[in-house]
Amino acid sequence: MQKGDDAYNIISKAIVKKLYTARCFGKGHMLIERFKSGLPSHFKGDVNSVLKDLIKKDIILPYGKTKYGFAVYLNIKKIKEIEEIIMK
Repeated sequence: MQKGDDAYNIISKAIVKKLYTARCFGKGHMLIERFKSGLPSHFKGDVNSVLKDLIKKDIILPYGKTKYGFAVYLNIKKIKEIEEIIMK
């Protein structure tokens, strides 16, 4: 999946927007499985690769493993990039 691809932009926007509206900064976190809900079925297979790319960019930070699964949250230091992704 390419960064300039429409599917990449749709998935990254959905992930970041879901974390942003839930106010997952710092202490707030969300399980990775939640990102697949609300997306069309043909995008669900690409969620993990987009998520890994957002973690590499430090837009999303790993919270760690909870008893329900792996969780992530938004990096408050990258708020301008986060709002830029949402506004695309």
